Amino acid sequence: MTARTTITRLPPGGGPAPGRVAPRARGRRPTFVTMALGLPVAFMAIVYAYPVGKMLMKSVTEPKAGFGNFTEAATDSTIWDVLWVTVRLSLEVAVLTVVLGFPVAYFLARTSARKARFLSLLVVIPFWTSILVRSFAWIVLLGDNGLVTKVLDPLTGDSQGLLYSESAVVIAMTHILLPFPILIIKGTLDQIDASLPRAARSLGAGPVRAFVQVYLPLAVPAIVSSGMLVFVIGLGFYVTPALVGGPKQSTIAVVIAQNVQVNFDWGMAATLATMLLVLATALTLVVRRLTKVKGLVSL
Repeated sequence: MTARTTITRLPPGGGPAPGRVAPRARGRRPTFVTMALGLPVAFMAIVYAYPVGKMLMKSVTEPKAGFGNFTEAATDSTIWDVLWVTVRLSLEVAVLTVVLGFPVAYFLARTSARKARFLSLLVVIPFWTSILVRSFAWIVLLGDNGLVTKVLDPLTGDSQGLLYSESAVVIAMTHILLPFPILIIKGTLDQIDASLPRAARSLGAGPVRAFVQVYLPLAVPAIVSSGMLVFVIGLGFYVTPALVGGPKQSTIAVVIAQNVQVNFDWGMAATLATMLLVLATALTLVVRRLTKVKGLVSL
């Protein structure tokens, strides 16, 4: 018996063999999918890129075209003092929120799922209250007759409240921004295998060494990204420093508001906003470069 070989001839032009369906061309998507994917891009272009672009244009077009606003801001020592206060306050708040938030996130990640859900709800509840209301609450607590003053009076011997001071601004901003590091760090800690520290201890490492050298490095990306998020948000904070801080705690956001509402100088306000945007971007890139941590939140 002789084996027969069947040869299928393709039609001219290299099309599919008879009886077969031509495969769909790669790279093509239905029109509605393309439109759906393009909606987020269009939305960001409208609500973010366009306002930022208008702000950048105002900084070099009002009151007249040129870089006069930037020259004036660069030569004004008051502006540099305000920038330094803004950076210092944001850095202090970022460090405090991470230091206070990590133990809470660690506890939430290691407790039972039922308790974690309930406690996470308690962490999220402050988001349901306006920042303005919480800032006014700190005015009451930190005033001369406030609860905080009465508690600290026997220890410090000073009946004067902390209101309108740098400490008041840091305390209030830390309270408002603390949920961000807790939620971000908890999300990362939930993904870390709890058996890794136990494995390190079985190999001879002590509990502290196992935590520092095995567990903690895995949480570093979340720690750095949450700290940078709080830092960048703090750079643009306005309500809390304006309410609980004094003249020495004026941030760049407060100065921008004064230029718009009091001086009606939109050009200088846009210039200060541009300087703040450049500062936040530059510091974020520097921190990412120095820490060499991948997976940071893009800000």
